Amino acid sequence: MEKASKRKITVRIQEGGRDWKGGKEVRTLLSQFPLPPFVTQEVPLLPIQRFFRATLGVFRYIVLVTQGELLAFFQAFLKNSLLREKALFLCSSQDGDLLGELCEVLPPSETAFLFLARRPEEFWGLFALFALPERKKVLVGEPHGAFAECARECFFPFLPVDVPSFSFWQRSAFLYLPLSVWGMPPEEVERGFQEGYTALREEAFRLALFLWEKEQEGKGRVHIVAEPPLLGEVLSSFFPLLERSCEGGLVFRAGSPQTLWNEGERVWERGITILVLRALSGEGFRVRIPRELVSSEIFAGWGFLRECSFEALEKAAIDALRGMLRQRGEAFAELCLPLYSPFFLGQCIAFMQYLACYSAWLREVDIFSEPPLVRFERHVVSCLKKRCQEA
Repeated sequence: MEKASKRKITVRIQEGGRDWKGGKEVRTLLSQFPLPPFVTQEVPLLPIQRFFRATLGVFRYIVLVTQGELLAFFQAFLKNSLLREKALFLCSSQDGDLLGELCEVLPPSETAFLFLARRPEEFWGLFALFALPERKKVLVGEPHGAFAECARECFFPFLPVDVPSFSFWQRSAFLYLPLSVWGMPPEEVERGFQEGYTALREEAFRLALFLWEKEQEGKGRVHIVAEPPLLGEVLSSFFPLLERSCEGGLVFRAGSPQTLWNEGERVWERGITILVLRALSGEGFRVRIPRELVSSEIFAGWGFLRECSFEALEKAAIDALRGMLRQRGEAFAELCLPLYSPFFLGQCIAFMQYLACYSAWLREVDIFSEPPLVRFERHVVSCLKKRCQEA
């Protein structure tokens, strides 16, 4: 963890075989923008930790019920996390079938259902909440919304969350409470946020400016190629936020070097590539060729694999892609991330928040305004009410 804390996210951008502009010009442009409001946000961790111990600490099974970007983030995180201490299940608040199955198979006395919802998502959360039979239910939401009123009237445990906007929920109890379930120390994640806000502002602005300029040149897609894949999966949960910040001008997608290259030259000509690399490396799983195959004609010349690992294969694929991009004279960026750790997680999210915010401001988009989901929710409620009356 300490090694990771001494590393920071770095951005290197190349175009036509040369480093893309930076330094004084970027800093001059950056000085014209204020600090985003989430930088000065204060998050008291002690109430979150006490709430976890009082409401969730005694349960063996915890079902996290949420939707949208919160669900996408935790799906990527759960898939790759080895830090969790409890049996944790994820369920969309719109998936009634899975919710019913979890109720049937998990013992009621050992199970708690943890509902997370930002203000425009509370209707779906309440729908799932009211559909559940008698179970332990814990609510996390904004202090003056429907979740708060439901908890007050029905005596459900409730943790209020103040967030600067719908889009920037990450540095709050929405993140820290589920991380506590995993056994991950929130104070280390918070330290990563604070140091990320201090050190990564200019790096994130450089990347936002690069993407904005490439969009003006007609590029419409951003390819994220990550080594290892888990970094791409975690970053992909931020794609909806990044696409909103670009007002739909850029589409983000993640993939492996071979799948993206296989799409053909037309796709590459219309897109921008970001290579996501890890700053520090380890050995990982190594390849062992059976002795019976060493003398085989098919495996002739493959003896070098005896000294290789999965990490070596990942790096070779990235090296090949980087070389081919340079040969074509394509512009691309390299995003170097520290090792996976609680500290890194805070840094990574801080960087993505900066990137989304500056991408929006460069395009004069109000990323802190009310999300379109509010209007959609009203239409859903209206249509559902009409169907119920007709029935």
